[in-house]
Amino acid sequence: MNPNLHAAADASPECSVLAADRGPGEPSGTRRIRGKHFDIEFVRLGSGETVDRSPGSAAGEEVAAVLEGALHVESGDELYVLSAGEGIVIPPGQGSRWSAPENGGLLYRVIVRAGAAAAA
Repeated sequence: MNPNLHAAADASPECSVLAADRGPGEPSGTRRIRGKHFDIEFVRLGSGETVDRSPGSAAGEEVAAVLEGALHVESGDELYVLSAGEGIVIPPGQGSRWSAPENGGLLYRVIVRAGAAAAA
């Protein structure tokens, strides 16, 4: 590693490295990075596991992609089955419920905090 590159990255007040962690009650394969305006998550769901995001005014836009396997996502009154390489954009306010009914999979998603776009 070039020490000058590392020093330059540390000196920038606009960029910061955030640690990924799992919150209480989340599937064991969850890693989340929390930022000021959005959260980034990697969620490994095993067969039968689910991860929910409640609908309502606090639910910001969600942009997600399945990296491995196949997952089901429910949002509003619709159900989608997404395979590796497929993605979805869920509008603000709708929330989502991801599940792995078969062999499981790896979900990558970015959740924008409600009001973050207006504040920017």
